[in-house]
Amino acid sequence: MLVDSRKLKTLRQSKNWTQQHLADVCSLSLRTIQRVEKDGVASNETVAAYAAIFELQASELLISIEQFDNANRDISRLNTSPLQVGAFLVVALSSFAAGIGLTLWLF
Repeated sequence: MLVDSRKLKTLRQSKNWTQQHLADVCSLSLRTIQRVEKDGVASNETVAAYAAIFELQASELLISIEQFDNANRDISRLNTSPLQVGAFLVVALSSFAAGIGLTLWLF
C-alpha cells in the first residue's frame, strides 16, 4: 500500500518518539519503520498498526499513485549529492567543449 510517509513521520515526531519507540509501540521492527518513512510503501498490517497507534482510519494514511509519484519526484531531487551534480557538470561541459572543438575543426 502507498502511504504518506511525510505524514507518518510528522505524526511520530509530534509525539517526540524515535523510530525505535514507534517500532516498540506498534510491535513492528525498526527496519519496517525506517523503510516506511523512506519509501512510503507498507503492508496492510503495518498500516493497521500505524492507524491504531495514532487513532486514525487506515484510509487517512494512504495516498494515490499520483501523489506517491509526485512526492518521490520531489524527494529524488533533494537526494542528489553534490558529487553527482559535479559529475554531471563535468560531462556536460566536456561534451560542449568537444562539440565546439569539432565544429571549429570541420569549418
